Amino acid sequence: VTIAQCGSTFVGNSADVMVLPEASTALGCRITFVSGTADDLDINPADGTDVIGPVSVDAAAITPSAGDAIRITDVGSSVTLEAVAANLWAVVAHNGPITDVN
Repeated sequence: VTIAQCGSTFVGNSADVMVLPEASTALGCRITFVSGTADDLDINPADGTDVIGPVSVDAAAITPSAGDAIRITDVGSSVTLEAVAANLWAVVAHNGPITDVN
């Protein structure tokens, strides 16, 4: 995923791994990911310092650590992320289960 693709929606069609741009260079960038199959769709920060922010899922919160990926697996599940700080991608919307996979 590149900064030029900000505002895009990516639909996973297999066991896909997507890597976010460096948050510090993408402030305000918003990207949506949708699982098009029941395969794992992993979304990784650019490096070990970027964090995907906490998200509430099924009345519990997951809080990925720096460098941790998140995963969506159910068909039609989605997550929208926005770079809001030098090392932070905030979860601004989501639908369906999300897990921390690192």
